[in-house]
Amino acid sequence: MNVLFFVFEGVFPVFLLIIIGAVLKNRKVIGPEFSKGASMVSFKLALPSLAFTKIATLDFSQVFILKEILIIGGLTLLVTAISALISMRFSDVTQKGAFIQGTFRGNIVIIGIALTLNLYGEAMAARAAMILAFMLPLFNILAVVVLTLPLHGLNAKGVLKSLKSIATNPIIMGVATAMFFSFFRVPVPSILGKLLGYLADLALPLALINIGGSLSSQGLKEKGRKALGSSLIKIVFLPVVAVIIFYTIGYRQDELGMIFLITGAPAAVSSHIMADAMHNDGDLAALIVMISTALASITTMAGVSIIQAFL
Repeated sequence: MNVLFFVFEGVFPVFLLIIIGAVLKNRKVIGPEFSKGASMVSFKLALPSLAFTKIATLDFSQVFILKEILIIGGLTLLVTAISALISMRFSDVTQKGAFIQGTFRGNIVIIGIALTLNLYGEAMAARAAMILAFMLPLFNILAVVVLTLPLHGLNAKGVLKSLKSIATNPIIMGVATAMFFSFFRVPVPSILGKLLGYLADLALPLALINIGGSLSSQGLKEKGRKALGSSLIKIVFLPVVAVIIFYTIGYRQDELGMIFLITGAPAAVSSHIMADAMHNDGDLAALIVMISTALASITTMAGVSIIQAFL
C-alpha cells in the first residue's frame, strides 16, 4: 500500500495540472497565443533558471559511486542511439527529436528522487541525487543536440548551423553557467538566487498547463503510436536493462529499487516546452509526457514490487 500511495502522490498532481490546462482550453481561457507565449517564457527564462538552480548548488566533490554514473550515462547514450535509429523511419523530421528526447530524459527530480526517499530512505535518496548531479547536464545538453541535428541535417552546413543553435541555446547557457558556479564553488548572490528561484518555480506548472492546452483527440490518433513507443522505451526498456546490469554486478533490494526508480521515471515535463520552442513537434512531446506519466504509475508499482519480492 505504501508503494501505491507514494506513486499516486507523485503522479496525480502532474495529471491535475494537465487537466486544468485542458479545461482552460475547452473554456477558451487559453489558446494558441497563450501556448506560444508560455513556451517562450518557459524556454528562455523558466527552464534555464530551473537548470541553473538545480545544478549551481550541487557539490560535485562529494563521494559518489563512479560505476553508477558510468553505467547509467552509458545506457542513456545507448537508448538515444537506438531511438535515433528508430526515428530514421519517420517522414516528419520535427517528430524525430521529440521522439528521441522522450526515451531518455526523465522526470527524476519530481518523481524518481521523491519516491526513492519515501520508499528507501535518505541514504538511497542521497545516492540518487549524486547520480542526478551528473545526469542533469547530460540530459539537457543531449536534449538540445537531438532537437537540433535532425532539423538541420548532417552535412557541413547543417552541422555548423546545429552547433550555432546549440551554443546559443538558453538551456545550454544556463547549464554552463551553473557548472561554473558549482565546480568553482561560487556562491550565488541571494537576490539573484531568489529571482532565479521564482522563475524556476514557473517552469513545471506552466509547462503542464501548456501540455493540457495543447492536447487534442486528433493529435492522439495521429501520433499516439509514436508517443507510446517512446514512452515504453523510457519506462520499460531503459529501467529493465539497468536493473539487469546492476543485478549482475551485485546490487540487490534497495539499491536495485533506487536504480529502477531513477531510470524508469516518466518523460520530463520540460521536454514538451523544449521541443515546441525549438521548432520540433511539441504535440508529440506533450503526448509522450502524458502517456509515460500515466503508464509509469503502473510500471513503477510493478517494478518495485518485483524487486522487493524476488531480487
